[in-house]
Amino acid sequence: MATYDEAMAAFRTVDDLVHLTIVDQRGNPKLQFGYVLKLYFKRAYDNEVRERLIALVEDYGKLFADSITHYMPYEGNRLRPTKGFDYIAYIRDHMLSIPPDERVEGFDAELYGFPNAIDKDEPTPYHIGVVASPAVDEMKLGNKNNALGRLEAYFPINWAQGNYHKLLELLQRWAEIGQPIHGTLGFGLVMEEGGPRGPDMSTAFPFLKRFIGLDYPDRSLWKVRSGDAETPVIRSINWLTLIDDMRADIIGGADKIREELGPTCPVYSFNGGIIIQAGPKPEIGDFNQGERLDDYRAVARVLKPLRFEAFKRLGLFRDLPSKFDDRDETLKWLRRFD
Repeated sequence: MATYDEAMAAFRTVDDLVHLTIVDQRGNPKLQFGYVLKLYFKRAYDNEVRERLIALVEDYGKLFADSITHYMPYEGNRLRPTKGFDYIAYIRDHMLSIPPDERVEGFDAELYGFPNAIDKDEPTPYHIGVVASPAVDEMKLGNKNNALGRLEAYFPINWAQGNYHKLLELLQRWAEIGQPIHGTLGFGLVMEEGGPRGPDMSTAFPFLKRFIGLDYPDRSLWKVRSGDAETPVIRSINWLTLIDDMRADIIGGADKIREELGPTCPVYSFNGGIIIQAGPKPEIGDFNQGERLDDYRAVARVLKPLRFEAFKRLGLFRDLPSKFDDRDETLKWLRRFD
């Protein structure tokens, strides 16, 4: 356990973050560090898309079968143990029970993994959550090729440490299964899941300001805030950034993107889009030490025309300290590689 100041006093490399838990001013555990995956999906009201989301949840559950301990039930609001329970059949049965002709009901599913299988108000090291909005929400979109569904998942740092190709292989496999329209995978903050996010911002914000390679798991906030975008948009970039063919074509196509980025940022194709890798390994990017993350910056420059910035009054950082403005700080963070 450490405060921000204590953690930074001891910080030398990303290895120092593997088993670190950050506490708030009252000593309550609030943050850990890991890999954060964010994926977005269109037409999430279709059962075909929702089946893909369930397949990704199932794959995550198999990947971390020894660590997943709880699921979110559709009756009540208390997590239940997964031990001895076919939670995938339960999730699928619920999805199929939603009348497809009505298309007014959303769909979601979540798995959790707690140390010692005890549900505590602490960072959740294993978590995957999917949300699929109903068809009625598509009428609110400024462009129907933007997100109506999202996935967010955590992966431990030591799961891929020293073998970063595991991250690429995972994203390639999930891209084929899920057919997302855009997304990212790289270092990020691991926070408490199942509770309100706002109170943790005062603890999380200093890390986001200092380490530009960290992603922030905003759950569905970006999807909501970007809903009125009139063109196909993306959220941000990370070590691995995924865009569908439509978005790639808007900025010149996959071949042009490869040419602009060069050999240090390889571009991989999948059935429906491309995955861009920013350099040989994920980086945390210590701003205080002048770490520029040039490969990340190159990817951000190429994809900048797709980035959503038309926030209104609210951004992604709710409940910031009073001297900071949510929208302004959101834009600064999204532009951190510019």
